[in-house]
Amino acid sequence: MLTLAKRFCALLLVLSIGGQAIAEDAPQPIRALLVTGGGWHDFETQKKLITEGLSERIHIEWTVDYEAGRRADFSPTRFEDENWIDGFDIVIHNHGLTNLREHEPLAARIADAHYESGVPAVVIHNTLHSLRDSEKWHEFMGVKSRVHESNRPREIKNLAPEHPIMRDFGETWTPATVELYTIERVDEGTTVLADCYGERHDRRHATYWTHQYGKAPVFGTTIGHDNRAVADPVYLDTLARGVLWATGKLDDDGNPLPAWNRTLSTR
Repeated sequence: MLTLAKRFCALLLVLSIGGQAIAEDAPQPIRALLVTGGGWHDFETQKKLITEGLSERIHIEWTVDYEAGRRADFSPTRFEDENWIDGFDIVIHNHGLTNLREHEPLAARIADAHYESGVPAVVIHNTLHSLRDSEKWHEFMGVKSRVHESNRPREIKNLAPEHPIMRDFGETWTPATVELYTIERVDEGTTVLADCYGERHDRRHATYWTHQYGKAPVFGTTIGHDNRAVADPVYLDTLARGVLWATGKLDDDGNPLPAWNRTLSTR
């Protein structure tokens, strides 16, 4: 007969093996890299708004690179490593590196890594203008923009309400303010999800879109100048859905897969 001590040890072994199996079966969080910092915007606050806001909504873990701080003329050293993108499921770019003397070298290191690896990207607001002297950068974005219109409240129209990214957006959304980016070109294969009217050119400009760059899905938005807009639940819900779309964490009906969904709505 087993002694009481041996029975206790056997029970601990069973519990340990069972716990290990559960841990191995548990879904891994989306491994996200947020590269942020630079000039013109409050990236220090936005990195908190984005990481905490998305963590409330989806199963995600973060690596945050804020090495640039408030410097618009700084090239993050992370990108000097040719394998910088390894180990991540998605990279979220929210930076304002507009004052670098040469844009092409850094643009190539970032864009080529996404193109070849297939690691998805999310590109936010001033990221479009970060390396705007590089044509490769615009090709990576899926749209081309180099200037913006005035910053004021503007109505954004949802053009794809059935798209899984735009389901919680509503027919329209009017953030506290929108620094509207002028879209000079929408590349072939880019799907515009929402747009906004700009009075300077008397036409509408894409504000949300998806794009395929080589092997990498890209989700982009020009919205994100104002912290009040970034903190808005509409903005964070849409951003979270964009991450799930890009990383393949949606089912055939466009609903977030339960293992990676925390608070987003489903149908």
